[in-house]
Amino acid sequence: MPPQTAFKYMESEPIYYKDYLGLNTVLNSQHPRSFAEGHSPAHDEMLFIIIHQTFELWFKQILFELDYIQSVFSQEKINDNTEEMNLVLHRLQRISKIMDLLNQQVGVLDTMTPLDFLEFRNLLTPASGFQSVQLWLIEARLGLEMDNRHQSAYYKRTNAGGSIQQTTKPFTLQKTEFRC
Repeated sequence: MPPQTAFKYMESEPIYYKDYLGLNTVLNSQHPRSFAEGHSPAHDEMLFIIIHQTFELWFKQILFELDYIQSVFSQEKINDNTEEMNLVLHRLQRISKIMDLLNQQVGVLDTMTPLDFLEFRNLLTPASGFQSVQLWLIEARLGLEMDNRHQSAYYKRTNAGGSIQQTTKPFTLQKTEFRC
């Protein structure tokens, strides 16, 4: 960042950690249904919500990284000796690390027993992690078409937001010419 740009930021209004990260919103976005009046609070529902919200935040970052990668790969000609291609590699490595982290999060979720999950699962019907629009977007961006999904009728039936395939373009390396 050029010094004059950094100085410009220093002249602006100060921003504090909690405000910059929107922590009031983030930390007040967990609403366990079992905690509502008339239900027995299921302690592990909070864990379940936080893990899944975290997955969605990481999915958002993966989509952000894929946006950059796709912008480079959508160019008519790509020189593989440019900083752009170094950044593509770096961002692909970042996505890989995020995927490692997501797999580790499943280990935390595994600390909840099936009986713990059953304490609140009936309150979530018909919700399912398979309804994650961001996960669908990632899959679609990487080339998975709706009709090629196992039991694709389920996804079409639970997709309240419309067709994902119509809103995303998968990577098309076949159409890309690489030059040194």
